[in-house]
Amino acid sequence: MPLSRKRLLTFAVLTEAAALLLALALAYWLEIELTPVPDRPLHELAIALLATIPPVALFAVLVSYYGDTVPLVRGLRNTLLRDVRSIFENAKLPDLCVFAFLAGLAEEALFRGVLQTQLGLIPASVLFGLAHFVTPAYALAATVMGFYIGAVFAASESLFVVILLHGLYDLYALIQIRFYVAHQSPQRAPPKT
Repeated sequence: MPLSRKRLLTFAVLTEAAALLLALALAYWLEIELTPVPDRPLHELAIALLATIPPVALFAVLVSYYGDTVPLVRGLRNTLLRDVRSIFENAKLPDLCVFAFLAGLAEEALFRGVLQTQLGLIPASVLFGLAHFVTPAYALAATVMGFYIGAVFAASESLFVVILLHGLYDLYALIQIRFYVAHQSPQRAPPKT
């Protein structure tokens, strides 16, 4: 069921504000310093942009006709093209930008900045997947994405990098779902050549 622009933005802001407030409260309680300000902005920007390429490429394949050929991927593709797309049916590009970057900021502060710092990569990734439970396949994909983002966080030691990575990936995925694959139907076979 499509949400109105106002309801979608309200939902996004409230959900991500709650995640950010939880992250800040836990960080304060656990005495974790959450500093998304980069030490070397251009270097960290380059890392974030490069780290965004693999998940964007995988997403492009997932929502293509060829994503329909693997059963687990087919279920995820159908969820994206049917359920997730319907949520964003009335969204405009500025709405998608707000949603993507709020999610990047709030979720990375919580899952990487607090939970991964305290619990480790695997538990934080599993919790990330569970927080994104739409279907089992979607939760598994989110867990894998959480593991990837967590590995980038561990390697870069930069909250800024993963906030930007998450936000850019979400923005790409939302734009693809909303505007470019809007006329593809789930479970449609690839064209014959």
